[in-house]
Amino acid sequence: MHGYRQKNRDQGEEISASEGRVYLFSYVREAGGSSTAAGSIGRFGPGMEIHMKKAVFFDIDGTIWDDDQKIPESTVKAVRALREAGHFAFLCSGRSRANICNSRLLGIGFDGIVASCGTDIDFHGETLFERLMSEEEVKEALAVIGRMHMMAVLEGPRYIYVDLDDFKEDPYVVTLRREIGENVKEITGCDSFEINKFSLDLKGNRMEEAVKAFGGLFDVIIHNDWLAEVGPKGHSKATGIRRVCEKLGIAWEDTYAFGDSANDLAMLSYVAHGIAMGNGCDEAKRTAEFVTTAMEEDGIANGLKHYGLI
Repeated sequence: MHGYRQKNRDQGEEISASEGRVYLFSYVREAGGSSTAAGSIGRFGPGMEIHMKKAVFFDIDGTIWDDDQKIPESTVKAVRALREAGHFAFLCSGRSRANICNSRLLGIGFDGIVASCGTDIDFHGETLFERLMSEEEVKEALAVIGRMHMMAVLEGPRYIYVDLDDFKEDPYVVTLRREIGENVKEITGCDSFEINKFSLDLKGNRMEEAVKAFGGLFDVIIHNDWLAEVGPKGHSKATGIRRVCEKLGIAWEDTYAFGDSANDLAMLSYVAHGIAMGNGCDEAKRTAEFVTTAMEEDGIANGLKHYGLI
């Protein structure tokens, strides 16, 4: 390995570039001032062990928390232990950034967020990538939604747009209004939209009709008979993970993802180690390399332990 460069030894972080790839290594200060890495593989120089950082990506709904937004204490401890071991922990969700603001969720402590199915990415609070739908894309989407009388939620980095009368007492929209308040805007009457993607609430077995209407312009992820996510073509949780790893120099073989549903399939098949939750859908379990226990049965902790990450 060549091209070694020390960034800041006392801060416990060192960087090495080898053949165009940047590696991040974690070091533990030892008595006498020397530095070694916990969980290291290989060495670089006398007394200096190298610890390749892993990157683990976590879906939110059905993976980190349940339908009532209850987070198992074992999950909180496991994610924190993962980071204490020197690895990266990312949220990786279909939710837009505007809808990832819960203090209990963010208080767990994550290095970054891949939001809106890979179209909005931040790392330590700084934007790494953002793909907003163009004015023409939004115009076309709204035309189809109106023509087919669909109920839609338009999702962006700062605002969620939804006609509240369409959903009334829908639990999802009730939670939206409680959590993000004035950042929920009505679609009707709004003349400017800043969105990454949108979701459709379809009634009456209209999924095939919706896929036909949107499939030429967008990628459509079908969750079930009535729910679909729609976003720009060529973007997914998998492409978001790839961008994160390219930016941070994370090797593919050091990537892990936890998920449970249809919009997790791309990332579960892309990463080196896909982990499906025990409460996940059958397709997620078939796609994953490993199926852990259910979320409420310490699924995150057990999955991380299975791979020796904590």
